Amino acid sequence: MTPEQRERYARWQNHRVSQLSFSINLFLGFSVASLAYAINLLITSAKGNAVLECVLIIWALSAGAGCVATISRLLDFRYTALKLRSPNSCNKFLAAHLGKVTWSMFWVQIILYPYGAFYFIKHYVLASGI
Repeated sequence: MTPEQRERYARWQNHRVSQLSFSINLFLGFSVASLAYAINLLITSAKGNAVLECVLIIWALSAGAGCVATISRLLDFRYTALKLRSPNSCNKFLAAHLGKVTWSMFWVQIILYPYGAFYFIKHYVLASGI
């Protein structure tokens, strides 16, 4: 690999890292904001609403997956750096597997948020005529 190719690859990797972090944070923000809106609707309604409670659980799981993705991402950076400095089996294991945890939680977050939004719109908004 030439020095120019290495530089382009490093630049591409930097963009990829930034985009994943941005996407995790974007959907985490959507989940938390939607969760707050649903909690507000539940508080202002006079009686309990099973649909809102289901949506709350789905969006809370989405937000939780986003938090786990963010934390595992940070730990992935840490243990990758530690693996390079002091290559022991624990650092190698964690560096190899934390990225998979991050991506898994990201996809869980991506699947749960739109599912909760669809469920909210179909069963609450359209049913109540808001």
